[in-house]
Amino acid sequence: MLDLSPADIRLGESFDSRDAAIRAVAQLLHEQGAVQANYSDSMLARERTANTYLGNGVAIPHGRPQEAHLINDTHVVLIQVPAGVPWKDGERAKLIFGIAAKSDEHISLLGRITTITSDEVLAEHLANTNDPQDIIRAISVGAQGNARFSDDNFDGERIIVPFSNPRGFHLRPASQIAEATERMDGDIRLVANGREADARSAMSIVGLGIRAGSDIEIRSDSPFADDHLRQLKRLVEIINDEPQEAVEDEGPSVDWKPADLSHAQVITGTMAAPGIAVGPAFLWSQLSAAPSERKRGDVASERDALKAAIASAEETLRELSEDASMNKVQRNLFEAHATMLSDEILLTEASAQINERVDALQAWNTVLAKKVSQLESLADKHLAQRSIDLKDAGRRVSRILSGAEEVSLASLTTPSILIADDLEPSEAAQLSRSKICGICLREGSPNAHSAIVARSLGIPMVVACGWPLEQVAAEDKVVLDASGARMILHPTEEDVTSANEVIKTLDAQRQRAWTDRFKPAITQDGMRTEVVANIARVAEAEEAVQAGAEGVGLVRTEFLFLDREHAPSEDEQYECYRAMVDALGGLPMVLRTIDIGGDKPVDYLGLSERDLSFLGLRGIRIGLARPDIIKTQLRAVYRAAKHGPIKLLFPMIATSNDFRRIRNIAEAVRKEVDGPRIDLGVMIEVPSAVIMATELAKVADFFSVGTNDLTQYALAVDRTHPLLAKRADSLHPVVLRLIRQAAEAAHAEDKWIGVCGGVAADPLGAQILAGLGVDELSMPPATVPAIKEKLRHGNFHDLQQLAKRALEQEDAVAVRLLPIT
Repeated sequence: MLDLSPADIRLGESFDSRDAAIRAVAQLLHEQGAVQANYSDSMLARERTANTYLGNGVAIPHGRPQEAHLINDTHVVLIQVPAGVPWKDGERAKLIFGIAAKSDEHISLLGRITTITSDEVLAEHLANTNDPQDIIRAISVGAQGNARFSDDNFDGERIIVPFSNPRGFHLRPASQIAEATERMDGDIRLVANGREADARSAMSIVGLGIRAGSDIEIRSDSPFADDHLRQLKRLVEIINDEPQEAVEDEGPSVDWKPADLSHAQVITGTMAAPGIAVGPAFLWSQLSAAPSERKRGDVASERDALKAAIASAEETLRELSEDASMNKVQRNLFEAHATMLSDEILLTEASAQINERVDALQAWNTVLAKKVSQLESLADKHLAQRSIDLKDAGRRVSRILSGAEEVSLASLTTPSILIADDLEPSEAAQLSRSKICGICLREGSPNAHSAIVARSLGIPMVVACGWPLEQVAAEDKVVLDASGARMILHPTEEDVTSANEVIKTLDAQRQRAWTDRFKPAITQDGMRTEVVANIARVAEAEEAVQAGAEGVGLVRTEFLFLDREHAPSEDEQYECYRAMVDALGGLPMVLRTIDIGGDKPVDYLGLSERDLSFLGLRGIRIGLARPDIIKTQLRAVYRAAKHGPIKLLFPMIATSNDFRRIRNIAEAVRKEVDGPRIDLGVMIEVPSAVIMATELAKVADFFSVGTNDLTQYALAVDRTHPLLAKRADSLHPVVLRLIRQAAEAAHAEDKWIGVCGGVAADPLGAQILAGLGVDELSMPPATVPAIKEKLRHGNFHDLQQLAKRALEQEDAVAVRLLPIT
């Protein structure tokens, strides 16, 4: 059994950064003869992609599997840091266990360490003790971990599964089991090595000390125990088959090591967007709060002023959302903010607050604060995150009412490292690689809008750096090593030069990938999958061509119909469709007819909320109910088709009769405008369309699967519901089996089938879909090069086997555990 000795323990240490602590742990392992001198690089690399902080001040830094050759002997050491060292997400590590393990010898020790993470008093005592024997005794008596000894009088169902993964049952597979059991009922437990743990607690599972050769007994007292046990058995078998700690695909490798940090200051944080940057520090001042008072008018004037301010802010946001110089992530952010301000409830409630003592600004700020607080209190983290958006959008209205000026990055001329406390979404949307080459924040989160924007633009970003960032002065030269989660203040010229060399290498790697974007996605054994783009605007058609898309697999025409007081005219639609055709330069384009309703309401049609529900007059049903709308659109499409290749896709087709009805309308319109004959396709998004796929394939020219809606209809899950959205995973075997059935029906009639839902842009999803025989994958333009590259490096036979395994699973959790090639 792996144990600690006094020689393995260092007490009373202190460190300025997590990286310094990890290097010290690696050095102690090296001094004990356990690892080679450069093992610290492997430990630091692991820290960039995995959280080794367990809780209660305990961290377990360790190296990556691919550098196991640097380990001489399996060993563990401990460094005690009474004051703590910043680790991750604001936590401070005080007991740092450095682990070097060739296989799974450390698993039993890890189980014992979990005792400390579950006992706050014990953890604090060990973090401050002056006697190493206290720590040794705590680890020795902690053999039970968080698990309890098994109860042989258990009354329920049980199954035994042998465990054989050589890397042991560490935190990642334990978390996967815990996640899977969250959706199961009853008491579910794992038993191994004579101990028992709650299957919903990852740390309790780790405490069992399961290693290769162990037998895992899974217990359930649920009425559905047979089903639960079968699913969990399959999950364990997947974990057995494939080590879950394979080399992570981190994109272009960032391998930079500073030569001399003796005169530099290292500020650590959390990586939010990978990469490295060199430049002067630019201190970004947050937008100043709007004044709390303003020159006011009477009640009627104040209400008019409020209405005008909201309208002005919304108009500005709409204009920004259509700015072609921004990428889609930035435009979507502004569009979301505009939609928030268009909510009539905000205007109504704020107007009601205005009286002789409360002006428009005070009323608006009061209502805004109330709505933000309500969102912040929501348990669902995604909805709670919307509070940041509402606060940001609302401040735009406050600035207009107060007459405050908005600060911008327009004055910045030299590419710089932006230093700030945090970034509001609208501030992040101003980012440009030509002005900002890196970002470092005192606060922030890798999941914040600013991080999402930074990743979309390829700007390296580090967040959660804390108070040390206050020491940075304007124009200070810094090296931002975002992949290393650190910023080097006052680097040496040697380090600046070496960092710039790494930047050049990374740029060359990206350039090679970009250069290959026009190569077709042909697997190593010769199977081709067409990769095309989803678009909604003319500018996106141009983006698609530049990204290497082989055409457009989905034009979402409903965006022409939203956020306006009346439907677009025939000429307006024709000009838009023709511009898309021209932008594609002869590449094919699949244009979906209007698909409103559900989560895309339109007021001017005069339809009720029930009409526009997900099961109401959605998709083609609107066209059949309102022939004036669909015929106008069809005339525009057939006119535009005279200028280039267009295919028509009809949404919400449930039966072959639905398709025949709309096909007859389309043919009559074609004759009216003397348009060319074009392919007419069926959108497979209703389960009945899959069941009738054999019949539909005889009358349609092609299929296109909308996985977002197919998933919600097949699983009976409203994908917009905050408590159910997590269940709407398009990699669920139910959805994959439906896609396979549709593909087989299409191919039997020599028709092609595409997928235009979100799962096509998922690397795992794209490979599974290709393995199912899907002919075309359609996705956002920005993801086209990466998906093409992923498919080019694969083997179609392997993709078929991956798809086969996915179809055999029982839920999406199990499918996502499958390794991608």
